[in-house]
Amino acid sequence: MPLRFSFSASNEKMKRQFNLDIKKELDKSYNIGCNQNAYVLTNNSSELEVFRWGLIPHWANDKNVGLNLINAEAEGIAGKLSFRLPVRQKRCLIFADGYFEWRKNGRHTQPFRVQMENNDMMAFAGVWDIWFDENMVEHKTFSIITVGVEKEIKVIGQKRMPVIINNIEDQKKWLGDTSLKIILDLLKPLDDNLFEIYPVSKDIDFIENNYPELYKPIELTE
Repeated sequence: MPLRFSFSASNEKMKRQFNLDIKKELDKSYNIGCNQNAYVLTNNSSELEVFRWGLIPHWANDKNVGLNLINAEAEGIAGKLSFRLPVRQKRCLIFADGYFEWRKNGRHTQPFRVQMENNDMMAFAGVWDIWFDENMVEHKTFSIITVGVEKEIKVIGQKRMPVIINNIEDQKKWLGDTSLKIILDLLKPLDDNLFEIYPVSKDIDFIENNYPELYKPIELTE
C-alpha cells in the first residue's frame, strides 16, 4: 500500500488523459506523504481541488486521527465507521504519476518506485471528508483505498496496492450517483504487468526531500 506518492503532470497531460480543463498551473510534488496536500477530484465538483492526505472524519474529536487513516482497505469498507458514509457519499480520485513502496530485507528496507509502464498518470480511488476544528476552520482530507492482490507484486513483495481507476467510464461510475454494489465492484487490483517497478535512492525516505531526481533508478548491490 502506498506510503508516499508523487505528482508532476502538466496541465496538458491531465487534459489529454482525464479530460480535465485546468486553468491554473499545477504544482509538482515528488514526495507526497501523510498530512501533505494532493490534487483530487471529488464527486461534488468538476474542478480539481487540493486536499490533505489522511482522512479526518467529520465527527472526529482530534485531527490527529487522520495520521492513521491515510489508507482505507477495500475489504469491508462499507461497514467501517470511518469510511462507511464516505464510500457511499464522498468519493474522489487522487492523481499521481507514481508511488513508492519499501521492500524489507532483514532490518533494512529498500524503496522502489511504481509507475505505469506506458508512463500514464494514475487515478487512485479515494474517499474524503471535511472536518472543522475549534476555530471553525475547515480541513478537507482524503484516504486512498487499497486492495489485496492474489500474488505479490513483482520485485517488492507487496500484497496490497492502491485501487487505480484509469478507465474513463469507470471514473464516471466512481464519481457518479452509483449504487453501492457497482461502487464496490470497482475496487479491484490492476494486473502488475502494467507497471514499471524499479529501485530508487533512500533519499525518498526523508519527507523533506522533494526533487525530480528521486525518480531516478539505481543499481542494487548485493
